[in-house]
Amino acid sequence: MLLFRANKFILPCAIAVAILSLAGCGKSEDQQHGALPVDVTLVKKADVAVISRLTGRASATRKAEVRPQVTGILQKRLFVEGSIVKQGDQLYQIDPSVYEANVKSAEAALASAKATLHSSRLKAERYRSLLEKKAVSKQDYDDAQAAYLTANANVKSAEASLATANINLAYTKVYAPITGTISRSDITEGALVSSGQVTAMTTIQQLDPIYVDLGQTAEENILLRKNLTEGKLLNDGKATVDIYLSDGTKYAHPGTIEFAEMSVDESTGMVNLRALVPNPEHILLPGIFLRGEINQGVMPNALTVAANGVQREANGITYIYAVNEQSQVQRINVKLGAQTENAYVVLEGLKEGDKVITSNTQKIRPGVPVTPIIPGQAPQNGQQPQQQQQNK
Repeated sequence: MLLFRANKFILPCAIAVAILSLAGCGKSEDQQHGALPVDVTLVKKADVAVISRLTGRASATRKAEVRPQVTGILQKRLFVEGSIVKQGDQLYQIDPSVYEANVKSAEAALASAKATLHSSRLKAERYRSLLEKKAVSKQDYDDAQAAYLTANANVKSAEASLATANINLAYTKVYAPITGTISRSDITEGALVSSGQVTAMTTIQQLDPIYVDLGQTAEENILLRKNLTEGKLLNDGKATVDIYLSDGTKYAHPGTIEFAEMSVDESTGMVNLRALVPNPEHILLPGIFLRGEINQGVMPNALTVAANGVQREANGITYIYAVNEQSQVQRINVKLGAQTENAYVVLEGLKEGDKVITSNTQKIRPGVPVTPIIPGQAPQNGQQPQQQQQNK
């Protein structure tokens, strides 16, 4: 009876031991010793395109607010709102009747002045000959000369008045000062317009090409100028910029950076970069929000680290997990520069050939043993890469 009871307990224990032994045999040697497999990429040198990703808005290359130069009643609007007008096209007609009368009055005043000048000139010439014969006094001769000079000045004044009257008459026809797209008319026929009024009659904007003003942080601008000065960038002249619409669509026509302002906006801490962008289809409109990727040059032989291996803390510290010579996790604080599509330029903290961990970063900590796996290469201990294990 005692033997039967003992066998009842011995048999289940033996079965449990056997199951645990089989489970242990299913694990690799590294897993039994706690060495977690991790994917790594090597820090390497490469030629890196320096790209700044900035945001900004479009603005017209030329903008003219059309205002009247004379006072009068607006008679006609001669353009289609929203159309393209050419420089010199007539846009409005202001009632010219008052200014036509002013021109006629100025012409009459000029004719009268010329008649007086003619009489004064003849009198001055006669007095000159009479003075030589001592038939008139020197005072009479001087008075005749003064009258002639005054008449001559009056003619010039009348000519100037006529020119002014003609200018004012010409201003009754309002012309387009630039070529561009014209907006709606803010003044209707029959309205009284006046010289120097605050309200513009309409606005013309040149949209092809168009400006795109992008904001770059002062720190990025300083680093860019430093790299250019020290010859760290290969640049073939003006930097090009690819434009993206607010929905992420890439705009068909790349632009060029025309200039960067030499001052920082105190309210934003940004430096304004102005790009000139072709806009033949008038897709880009003034005020539209855009994103620009500026191709500022190529940094040759730059030290790079994979972007998916970079970690950041809330306080702004950037670091990576690397595998040291003892196959243990090591945390390294790094300083990074320009970002490419899949990598960062390393400024401080790493050297060529360092193994940066890119997987299982949430499961590791400094000092933990790991098995480094370079994607595409078989691990030295014969263990399959983590991705293959998961697929299996």
